[in-house]
Amino acid sequence: MTRRICIWLAMTTVIAGSIPSGDSLTADASEPTFDFVRDIASVFQQHCIECHGPADQNGGLRLDQSLSVFAEADSGERAIVRGKPDESELLTRITSTNEDDQMPPEGDRLTTEEIETIRRWIKSDADWPAMKNAGDTADQQDEVETSHWAFQPITRPEPPSVKDAVWSRHPIDRFMQSRREETDMPAAPMADPITLVRRATYDLTGLPPTPAEVTAFVKSAKAKSTHDESATTAAFETLVENLLQRPTYGQRWGRHWMDWVRYADTAGDNSDFPIPQAYLYRNYIIDSLNQDVPYDRFLTEQLAGDLLPADSLEQRNRQTIATGYLSMARRFGSLVERYPWHLTIEDTIDNLGRTMMGMTIACARCHDHKFDPISTRDYYGLYGIFASTGYPFPGIELFQVQRDLVPLIAQKEVDEAYAPFAKEKRSLEDKLAKQLAACEKRSIENADREKTATVAEKRKMHDELEEMLGKARNAGNQLAAFLKKMPEIPTAYAVRDIEPVDAAIQIKGEPNRPGATVPRKFPDVLGGYALTDEAASNGSGRLELAKWITDPDNPLTARVIVNRVWQRHFGRGLVPSTSDFGLRGETPSHPKLLDWLANDFIQNGWSLKHLHHTIMTSRTYQLSSRDVIAKLAPNLVQDPDNRLHWRFNRQRLDAESIRDTLLMIGGNLDLSPQQDPYPFPPRDKWEFTQHHPFNANYDSNRRSVYQMTKRLTAQTYQQTFDGPDPNACTSSRDESVTALQALYFINDDFLHDQAGLIAQRFVSQHDNDTARIEDAFLTILNRPATTEEVDWMSEHLRAVGKRLADTKDLDKRAWTSLTLSLLRLNEFLYLD
Repeated sequence: MTRRICIWLAMTTVIAGSIPSGDSLTADASEPTFDFVRDIASVFQQHCIECHGPADQNGGLRLDQSLSVFAEADSGERAIVRGKPDESELLTRITSTNEDDQMPPEGDRLTTEEIETIRRWIKSDADWPAMKNAGDTADQQDEVETSHWAFQPITRPEPPSVKDAVWSRHPIDRFMQSRREETDMPAAPMADPITLVRRATYDLTGLPPTPAEVTAFVKSAKAKSTHDESATTAAFETLVENLLQRPTYGQRWGRHWMDWVRYADTAGDNSDFPIPQAYLYRNYIIDSLNQDVPYDRFLTEQLAGDLLPADSLEQRNRQTIATGYLSMARRFGSLVERYPWHLTIEDTIDNLGRTMMGMTIACARCHDHKFDPISTRDYYGLYGIFASTGYPFPGIELFQVQRDLVPLIAQKEVDEAYAPFAKEKRSLEDKLAKQLAACEKRSIENADREKTATVAEKRKMHDELEEMLGKARNAGNQLAAFLKKMPEIPTAYAVRDIEPVDAAIQIKGEPNRPGATVPRKFPDVLGGYALTDEAASNGSGRLELAKWITDPDNPLTARVIVNRVWQRHFGRGLVPSTSDFGLRGETPSHPKLLDWLANDFIQNGWSLKHLHHTIMTSRTYQLSSRDVIAKLAPNLVQDPDNRLHWRFNRQRLDAESIRDTLLMIGGNLDLSPQQDPYPFPPRDKWEFTQHHPFNANYDSNRRSVYQMTKRLTAQTYQQTFDGPDPNACTSSRDESVTALQALYFINDDFLHDQAGLIAQRFVSQHDNDTARIEDAFLTILNRPATTEEVDWMSEHLRAVGKRLADTKDLDKRAWTSLTLSLLRLNEFLYLD
């Protein structure tokens, strides 16, 4: 990152050459005179510039720029108030003995003489000569500038010319081939039709092709001479278009989106309260992807769907449910009177930054980002938007009921259902709100007073606050008990706008230490857009935020999503650090291709299906993963990580695909979507605690995307096969190889049950072993068995038959053994 910054040495040189003599500073000989560089700047340089200079601006303060020195710092105070030492925070900090406030926080303190000099300098109007001389160019620098690639506008590169134009018929291939030609690196041959149909079907649906589909595709792909690729190309394009129209596409890629937005059916607090309505948001994701909702609209609905116009109750409900994305933020704590909403908002900002923009924005909660041009003010500019947003309350250990969910019926019906309860409900809510506001106010006052309070005074403040908190808890208990008596109506776990506020910076991330108030805004490095006065007074700013994020001129949004889609297709992104495009992230292997894809994506209506089609119809996607060919041997040395895509990356099936495949080929996969909530206990019976959290399972034979996801107690199977972390953005799945996975394929009851069902199917559908073996290979490995393999399998069946000669169901047991053997092959577990 480069910025136009003031170089201290140059600054002091300019100032030193332009300071008037002591006699000319003032006509009054009684006024103190200062050599700014010698008396003031040198002290700043020795004690302050390391943390308050060009490299770091802790607390939003730079002591090498007058613009910053005399401006409001993150604390809400001004470091220097001309002529008023007692109001200057700088003087307060360098004289403080409080460990939280004193400056410098470590190392040598300023001497008495240095402090007195600064005091007298401030009192004499804190003259800063650079403001009068040489332009003080650093003072004028209030824009964040960086040359980092991710913050530059998306370019519009043309696919480059290549030597082998016949091979590179697709724009993606020209970008790839151009890079390989620079190093004379050959590409692998095209994958065979069976590999392609298996790869594409799993990639877009998470399920294997059926034997009939494999046979039909191979026939289409070989319609012409085997030396002519046109038939394969046409057949594969038709296959991709067909797969994109299947409902299973949305289920597969909906699971990817759920990885990134850390979807779960529980809240994540220490009791992990269930969220019966969460499935509605999951279904929204799947349906939106199947309908190919434009990605910019998809994001807008999830950030501010409730603020968009709607022509019907159905449309309004769909858009409201979409904001379940924000509601998915983790919950923390167990006390209504100490509920840490600031952590939920932090989780919101963190996921939004990583998932949509590839930025680690939440790192600026306590201080300016250490690496990226994201300031604490940028963080709290976003924080205010979500502090103006009402989140649903899922329940906690000491408030065992949901609250503030959004109704999915007409307002007239809501009013009728709640009419008998409305008055008392409002009274109890107001009582709790007043108690909590008083506790918050007292907590802030105590934090300020504790700096100078005695031990006895601190104890008294603590006891008084605890008494107030106890009253708030009692008020919460009364409200919770009342809410349990109210009738249940259809609701969404969604957000709404509440009274708009601008957030105060939380010093060191502590809510009881408020600093300067920051207007709601977008990060400066991305334009620094701020809400208009009208928008700031009338709403949260979520709709404006959605517009800023989805603006085609935003350099991050389109790049991030095309890179995520590329990563899920190829196993590695063009930018490997898919959730971090900042300075600590990795650089793109093919930056021009990344921008070409981003441009093409935007120009084609932000269509994800178009993006899939574009990527998958390239030769780059259709390359073989085989690297044992002699001509490719140098590639393994020159590019072992395959960053130049000279072959396809072999990838292991993920946890969901393994399970769903077992159910599918066993004939008992339920492909119907989940349209009803899980059978949670009645909400008036909830008694979840820290020591007895919600921990039920509701297994079914539906696809894995419809299985319940808990935040605190992940399923053993998901952990074994590197499932997603529902507490954070899972940028990419690990592909570990462990002993536990091998033991699963040997001992797991579910696997053995499915293998038995699969074997029974082979036995019942064919009357001879040869036909059964051929069916087994087509079903499990998606290819025909070779003659040699038929002989091996036949020998295996005879050997098992001898060992189990006196056993009932001999055929089934022998075939279950053979089926298990095939399921344990790498050829089943991996996509070539």
